[in-house]
Amino acid sequence: MRAIFLCLPAVLLLSACASTPDPAEVCTSEWIAPRATKAVGKIESSARSSLKTFSSVSKTWAKGDTPNLVQLWSLNKAMNKMKKELTRGQGIKDLKTVAKRCNDPNIIKDSMSELFRKQGMSENIVSWIENSPIYDSLIASIAEPTPVTPNG
Repeated sequence: MRAIFLCLPAVLLLSACASTPDPAEVCTSEWIAPRATKAVGKIESSARSSLKTFSSVSKTWAKGDTPNLVQLWSLNKAMNKMKKELTRGQGIKDLKTVAKRCNDPNIIKDSMSELFRKQGMSENIVSWIENSPIYDSLIASIAEPTPVTPNG
């Protein structure tokens, strides 16, 4: 009986190592797509008001008009709300996990760009967001997953 209790931790440790999936096997587009979509859905749900503001200003730019001061103030406020979601939200944590597992930080950036376009935002607003110092520093800080090394 004593031998079982002494061997149990070793067996559990070995089984944990064996269950860690190899990134080369799981990081196919078929594996990534549903996980990224689910994570982006969480971001979309939590950042609904920011996305609405981005979309509204996008329509102004699409008409060829320049956003007024109130719209610019709202845009800045929306960006700060988005910052909160992209630093503490469950969706970004999930997206970061996928990017880290696959050692591909572009998963985050590409998924966020797809979210903005899915909201019907013009290329002007997508470019503005992606080139914003707030967004750029956020993406840079969260899109630096440490490389996943194989066990053994």
